[in-house]
Amino acid sequence: EPTVRAELMEQVPHIAMFCQENRPSIPYAFSKYLLPIVVRYLADQNNQVRKTSQAALLVLLEQELIERYDVETKVCPVLIDLTAPDSNDDVKTEAVAIMCKMASMVGKDITERLVLPRFCEMCCDCRMFHVRKVCAANFGDICSVVGQQATEEMLLPRFFQLCSDNVWGVRKACAECFMAVSCATSQEVRRTKLSTLFINLISDPSRWVRQAAFQSLGPFISTFANPSSSAQYFKEE
Repeated sequence: EPTVRAELMEQVPHIAMFCQENRPSIPYAFSKYLLPIVVRYLADQNNQVRKTSQAALLVLLEQELIERYDVETKVCPVLIDLTAPDSNDDVKTEAVAIMCKMASMVGKDITERLVLPRFCEMCCDCRMFHVRKVCAANFGDICSVVGQQATEEMLLPRFFQLCSDNVWGVRKACAECFMAVSCATSQEVRRTKLSTLFINLISDPSRWVRQAAFQSLGPFISTFANPSSSAQYFKEE
C-alpha cells in the first residue's frame, strides 16, 4: 500500500537520529537496513512515495546522518542509474533535482567525481526539456560547489548551450542564476565571455527571459567589483 510506504519514509529521519544516538549498541543498523529502503523508494512507481523518500534523503544528508562511504557507494550509484538515458522521465527529472540539491551537502570531492559528469550529460538531454530546465535552475549551485577550474573547463560550455536553448523556460532559469555562475569564474572570463552571453539574454525574444535577465543585471554587475576598493568605499560610508 503506497500510503504505508510514504508514511514509513516520513519516520526514517527520526529512526536514523535514534540509531545515531545509540550507535555503540547498533552501529550498522541505519546503513544496513534503512538507507537501502530510502534509495529503493526513489524509483517507486507511486509519486507520493518518491516525494517522501526524496525529502527523507535530503534531511538525512543535511543532518549528516549518512556516512561518506554510504553516500559514495549506496546513494550516488542509484541516482546515476535513475538519470540514465532509458530511465523513466519523471524519475529522471526528480533524480537530477536531488543530485543538484545534495551537491552542497556532500562537498566538492564527491560532486566533482560522481555527480558532475552525469550533470553535464543531463544539460544536453535533447529529449527532455524538463531535465535541462532543472539543470539550468541549479547551475549556479553546482558551480559554487565545484569551484572555478571545473566551472570554466566543464560547466561553462554547457551553460552557453542552455542559454541558447530553444525552450524559453530553460533560458529564463539561466538568467536567474547568472550571478552565481559569474561568481565561480575569473574576472577575465566574466569580461570576455559572460558579458556577451548576458547581453544575448537581455535581448532575448521572450519577454519572460528579458525580465529575468534585467532582474539579474545588478547582481551580475556587482561580480565585477574590486573587493578591496568596494570594501573601502563602504567602510568610509
